[in-house]
Amino acid sequence: MPTVVQFHRTLAIEGNVQALRHASKDEQSDNKKSEAESLSRLCHRVVTEFLRRTGTAMPTFDGAAFGDEVDRLTFKEVAAWDIGDASPRRLHHHVVTAINNAKTAYAHTSIATQVHLAQWTALCICVDDFEINKDAVAAFAERFHAGQVQLHPLLDVLVGKLREMPKFFHPYGAASIVANTIQYIVCTLFDKESEGMVVHPAARDYPLYKRSRNGIGEAFTFCAFDKVHFPDVSTHIQVIPEGISYFAYVNDILSFYKETLAGEKNNFIHDRARATGKDIEGSLIDTMEDAIDLVNRARQILQGEKEKKAWESWVVGYVTFHFISPRYKLKELFHGAEY
Repeated sequence: MPTVVQFHRTLAIEGNVQALRHASKDEQSDNKKSEAESLSRLCHRVVTEFLRRTGTAMPTFDGAAFGDEVDRLTFKEVAAWDIGDASPRRLHHHVVTAINNAKTAYAHTSIATQVHLAQWTALCICVDDFEINKDAVAAFAERFHAGQVQLHPLLDVLVGKLREMPKFFHPYGAASIVANTIQYIVCTLFDKESEGMVVHPAARDYPLYKRSRNGIGEAFTFCAFDKVHFPDVSTHIQVIPEGISYFAYVNDILSFYKETLAGEKNNFIHDRARATGKDIEGSLIDTMEDAIDLVNRARQILQGEKEKKAWESWVVGYVTFHFISPRYKLKELFHGAEY
């Protein structure tokens, strides 16, 4: 039978254990808070630097600042879609995101072009978020090339939107948009299936190759130059490589905060860090430097005033899209902030 002294010793030990447990929880909480604050500071600094050095004004957070005609016409057409077993709620969310992109990055194009791009973009987001079963996604390219009905009705709607691209864009640009969309869909599935694949340090070009395929940047760049205003593709084709990388890099920079909060690591910033041997912060900063260089280089490449204005509208609009879209959580970083 334990003595009184032993009993008190036991209580003291148990008290110390409990205190250590509470201290451990407090330390973990403090560490998480410190990590979140460090992430916020890093992302705020990188995004601010990018805006400053590209001469981009701090965008608005208010999506209502943009016209609603594109919204009305887009939703009117979407209401007639056969969406099969896709979630109406999720589809609505994707359509809103796509409309925001069309109204900001492509504000210099016609209403009809913006409506078409909003619908095409919404369908691409459905694929990216696997709102459509994987078997249907896996069979998309083969069935598209064979002219066969797709395995999910939303993919048939996407095929229809791809076939309408020549109405809005130069034949070369339209063909590039279609081809890049197919690459994107194939790569989206591949990325999901190869999440555990380790990027070899010698494969330095692979992260950018992968990003150019799953980022659908070529398609979105050509979309900035509609055929009504740019009937001669030679006036802007030389800037397409810059556009492809810009589209990916800016998304990677402006998505980094929300992706890191979600614990995502299967992205370009992490792939680049592994391939170069740098830490994540170094990879993010290198990506920012590359994006700034791309913007400035494109300004030198484009000669026509119309082309320059379209490029600037696209560059600024694409950044604005990320700011007005809640999914990127940029308001958490910049609400009430000045730079």
